[in-house]
Amino acid sequence: MDKFKYLVGYGLKKRVGRKAFVISNIVILILLVLVINLPNIIGLLDSSSETEEKYNIDIYNDTDEANLKDDFSKMLNLSFEEDIHEEIYILNEPTEEFDMEHFFKESSQDAAIIIKGTIKEPLIEIYTEDTILFANLSRALEVLLINYQIEDYKTPKISLVLPPDYENPEESMVLSSMMSMLVLPMFMLVIMATQFVGVDIIEEKSTKAIETIISSVPANTHFFSKIISSILFVIIQGGLILVYGVIGYFISKAFSSSQEVVAGVTGGFDQDLLSYIAQILPNWPVVLVVTLMFMIFGTLLYLVIAALFASMAVTQEDYQQFQTPLMLILLASFYAALFGPMAGATTLIKVLSFIPFISPMLTPVAYAAGMINLVEALISLVVVIVTLLILTYIFTPVYKVSILSYDQTKFFKRIKNYFIKGFQGNKNKKK
Repeated sequence: MDKFKYLVGYGLKKRVGRKAFVISNIVILILLVLVINLPNIIGLLDSSSETEEKYNIDIYNDTDEANLKDDFSKMLNLSFEEDIHEEIYILNEPTEEFDMEHFFKESSQDAAIIIKGTIKEPLIEIYTEDTILFANLSRALEVLLINYQIEDYKTPKISLVLPPDYENPEESMVLSSMMSMLVLPMFMLVIMATQFVGVDIIEEKSTKAIETIISSVPANTHFFSKIISSILFVIIQGGLILVYGVIGYFISKAFSSSQEVVAGVTGGFDQDLLSYIAQILPNWPVVLVVTLMFMIFGTLLYLVIAALFASMAVTQEDYQQFQTPLMLILLASFYAALFGPMAGATTLIKVLSFIPFISPMLTPVAYAAGMINLVEALISLVVVIVTLLILTYIFTPVYKVSILSYDQTKFFKRIKNYFIKGFQGNKNKKK
């Protein structure tokens, strides 16, 4: 056990203790913070152009506050009075009753605000297709009501009413893109982990150090130590990515708060990428757990295969040839997860989600996009775990034979010979 711990610790230190690890994590931190703050950055760059657009709004005031429309108009246009001597938000007070069907089909107005009840307890409905406009109007209405200094003030109920047949193509595209991004960290971590385990084993074989190691510990111990140290690296790196995400989130919140002070109630700098994802993906905690489970067990599955291939290779070039099939599978699953949801290939994705070599990357994306349910995702996870156990059982005796062999015969012939010798040695051991 002590030797196993030493091998695991030594393999982990070789990965974490390098300058490349520190540099790559600095780059990942910077990129992740920029990605999370992307809506704020875009909003800051486009803030000048946003003020050029005019909004025509119908307001139906059925409260006891007669000046509500004028007060609301002043508040909405307050930020622009110094630089622009005309209203950006033009509020009209129609005399006829509101007709929702007519408004969405024939009206040229950007929004309609229906305020009912009393000014102390108003019920507010905002009819519009522009969700950003709704956010600005609802926030401004809350500020206006606070300025009235109402006793026993209660936060007003403000609801967004969209057209019955409303479909937001931008939100659908963003949702598909965000879901597809779930696979990118795993793809990067798997590539890094498989490269690390392969380089370690090849380095020990090329320097003949493997003979000294195997003479001190069983081949099984060496096999599992490489896999465990690699998966620990994946967990550490994944944890750091989550920490970077939290840092980016708090930076985004601080940035949004400061911009709200500068831009006023109509600034629009109130939403970071994580908040937006949380809105369009309400079950994100379950999605995150499912993704982490597939990341751990899926990476273990790939590492078991990569370790076996590395033990069969003699040189780095040899290992590159051996791992080519694994890389092709990884690329196929990566592209399936990346483009499958956007293409709407639901049936194909459901089938591929139960193939253990593809599902670690595809299933979390398919579940997040609503193409499979939680039960199907859990069944897929069980299939991955069972496949991992079966391959570990099959590959372990083969690893014992191949790790000390320097055979350089052809690719498929070498694999066949190692499996024959491994199974024969396993049978002899049982006898």
